[in-house]
Amino acid sequence: KIYAILAVFLVVVGGAALLLFTGTISNPFKGGGPVAAIVNGEKIFQGDVEQKLEVYKKIYGQRAKTDFSGPEGKTALADMEKQVLNAMIQEKILVTEAAKEKIVVSPQEIKDKISSIKKAMNLSDKDFEEFLKGHAMSTANFEKRVEKEALITRLIAKGTQEKGLTKDAWVKALNDRAKVEVFTK
Repeated sequence: KIYAILAVFLVVVGGAALLLFTGTISNPFKGGGPVAAIVNGEKIFQGDVEQKLEVYKKIYGQRAKTDFSGPEGKTALADMEKQVLNAMIQEKILVTEAAKEKIVVSPQEIKDKISSIKKAMNLSDKDFEEFLKGHAMSTANFEKRVEKEALITRLIAKGTQEKGLTKDAWVKALNDRAKVEVFTK
């Protein structure tokens, strides 16, 4: 009897571990919640999609004065969520491909780019912090955003210069070779 109980216990624990590892169920020890998509082996968590969706919802709701509680609003919100996830997938494809191509951006380049952004917007450090807060972003998140944009820019330049492709053809080639699994509705 003890071996039967132990065998059942191991099967249950092993199954739960497999589900946690694949992201089918959320891992209570790791943030992010359920997985919305896996792109080139890297996960995009549903929590991250929802967080970005909330920012867009706030901005769009203020501009268009949209009520997301009614049927039309819920449809618009579902479309917006698909667009957010697709944008996150596209970004993940490009960033993972930049890593495969061994493209890097130095911390100094990121600092220089942020300084030029502040200068272009004519913002002091304090004003820039307020601007980031108003857009639901921390300095660390903004630095990551700038780094991703620089990586993507270099990846696109590499494809157009070295491979002689147009931007659209290069991005299509990257999308075609990417492995993407979507787990959301």
